[in-house]
Parts: sequence; C-alpha cells; structure tokens
Amino acid sequence: MPFLIILGILILLFIIYLVLIAPTKNKKIEKYRKTLFAHRGLHGEGVAENSISAFKAAVEAGYGIELDVRLSADGELVVFHDDTLERVCGISGKVSDFTAKELSNMRLSGTDDGVPTFLEVLALVSGKVPLLVEIKEDPGKYGVSDKTVEILKDYEGDYIIESFNPLSLGNVAKKLPDVPRGILAQNYYKYEQYKKPLYFILRCLLVNRICKPSFIAYDHRDYKCVSLRIARRLFGAVTFAWTVRSQKEERAAREHGFDSVIFENYIPE
Repeated sequence: MPFLIILGILILLFIIYLVLIAPTKNKKIEKYRKTLFAHRGLHGEGVAENSISAFKAAVEAGYGIELDVRLSADGELVVFHDDTLERVCGISGKVSDFTAKELSNMRLSGTDDGVPTFLEVLALVSGKVPLLVEIKEDPGKYGVSDKTVEILKDYEGDYIIESFNPLSLGNVAKKLPDVPRGILAQNYYKYEQYKKPLYFILRCLLVNRICKPSFIAYDHRDYKCVSLRIARRLFGAVTFAWTVRSQKEERAAREHGFDSVIFENYIPE
C-alpha cells in the first residue's frame, strides 16, 4: 500500500510537471519554423549590432531579424541589447538615463550609426522580412512590453515576440493573444550567480504555464535539457537555437532537434 501511494504521488507530480512545461498551441508559429534570424541584424566588420546598417544588410540578404527593445528616459522604445552603454558605445550610464534623441547621437562600436528607435527600424523593414522582437524588461515592470504591444498592433509586417522574462510574455499574451511568443532560456546553473531556485525553475521551463509560449528559444549548447526535449517530442514545440556562431554549430543544433537558428558572425547554410 505505501508503494502504491508513493507511486500515485509521483504520477501526479509528473502530470503537474507536464502541465507546467506545456507550450501553447499556435498554428501561426509554423510559418517561422524554418526562418533564419540574424542576431541583432547582419553585423560584423564595420557594421554594429542592432544598428540601421545591420538591419539593412539583413533585409538585403533576406534574413529575418532578431532585435532587442528597451525604454529610453523619455519613454521611447529604442533598439539596444545591454542595460548599460559601456560595451557598445563606450559611455557610462544606462540606456534608460538618456532620451531617444541623445541615444541617436551615440556612436555604435565606433561606426556612424547611432541607437535607433523601434519605429525607425519598423519603417526600414516595412514587412520585407520577419522580425523576432526580444523584450528587455525587469520583473514586475511592464513599460517595455506595453509600449511594444502599442507599436506592433499597427505594424503590418510579420513578427514574433520573445523574452527571458515570463511575466513580460504573459502581459503580451493578454494583449496580443494571436501573436506567436517564445520563452528564452538556458542552463543558468553554468554560471555561479544564477545558482538559485528561481533560475532552476526558468531553466526547466516551469514558467510556461504563466507565459504561454508558442515556441521555445534555448541556448543550443544546452540541448540536453530534459524539459526542452519533452516539450519538443511530446508537445511538438517549435524550438529556436541561440546564438549560433558557425556553420559547425548550426549543423550540430539541427542534429540536436532545433527547428531554426538565431545566428551571427557567419552566413548560414
């Protein structure tokens, strides 16, 4: 009898686990299953990441574009990855400390490009290639996701949305329920600062019930994640590999079951 009770509890826990990691069905994501996304645009020698030049190059080459959005001091949505300006612009301070106009005058990686607004990028792309918009937003805040929804609801081109923040995706799910959205994740426990219960939950995709993703974007090096494999094989989840940096890595990612790749520093096969 104790054995049956324990077995029953284990079965119940496994069912709960499956419910928690199950993705949301969205037929629209099938359109992007094989799309190749240039990570922060098609950047490289003399072309800065998340720049108008990088986005022009991606459009001309026919690749989808992955980009990052966050808020400026005056509430404009700008395209920039880092929280701070030091790495890309060589300037101290956070992106949120400066207005969109001030950011536009800051040079990206020594090039002639400044930090673009999201509206400028949308005007450039104008539906020519699909967009993969990553929301950069702190937990408990919804300014970025709200502004992203406000702008994209009037955009006529193809786009999908992703974030590491499940609460941001949950907010998007409420306001743009038909738009495919994806949770970004990785094996956080590789890094000492992330060895905390919260990051174990994120690593194992146990937040999927909250953010209702229709695809999963996972660090391609962490393909052995059990939750990722179950979501793919049992639920048919569409999976993107990030960030792939060579043809060798691309081949490995496909062998490991990823549908498509978010790539940089090389031209995909």
